Amino acid sequence: MKFIAPEFKKNGFHCPLCGTYSHMTWNQLKNTNSYTKYYESLCSCCDENSLWRVTEYDESSYGRIAKNAEILFPDNGMAALPENDMPEDVKIDYVEAARIFSKSPRGAAALLRLGLQKLCKHLGEDGSNINNDIRSLAAKNILPPMVVKVADTVRITGNNAVHPGTMKEEDFDFVASKMFDLLNFIVKKGISEPKELDALYQLTPEGPRKSAEDKDAKSKVSNL
Repeated sequence: MKFIAPEFKKNGFHCPLCGTYSHMTWNQLKNTNSYTKYYESLCSCCDENSLWRVTEYDESSYGRIAKNAEILFPDNGMAALPENDMPEDVKIDYVEAARIFSKSPRGAAALLRLGLQKLCKHLGEDGSNINNDIRSLAAKNILPPMVVKVADTVRITGNNAVHPGTMKEEDFDFVASKMFDLLNFIVKKGISEPKELDALYQLTPEGPRKSAEDKDAKSKVSNL
């Protein structure tokens, strides 16, 4: 399912605490008998609260009405949670990027590009050139070929995030948000799915498994 980012007063989005798309119940916090500028959104799945602070009001005949707010807790709420199989050193960059994304899409893009370099190394590449690494992974059928085009955008964005380039400032917000999806996708295709298939393969009887291995070995020899 497409990631739905948290949004103030929205009835449903992916919970920044449990990662599930859930219905949200909103509650304005009180200080003694007066309302504050803080709201809580309660997730119907994990039953945990996110904390929001109002940043903009609309004036009406009924008084001030909260229009916009920023999420304070958790501070990684504007991106999907990292995949469970994401390597720890990559996850550190991913989570830090999520925490700063709303304030600095440029900084988030640079961190995610670094995370992509590390991820390529975990998948068997040398990590020195993202362009070459992604193409190598696609050639090995570890990743689908379409990832090459998407990763080219990530690579360009990452470079421009550090060195001035041709990308417009307003493009960073959109493109950097897609980089979170790309890293999770690569983890899913390159790490999670092969692991799941191997676990399924190990459940097959030993006889058919050995026969398949022998057949695969003969096929490799004949192709030499």
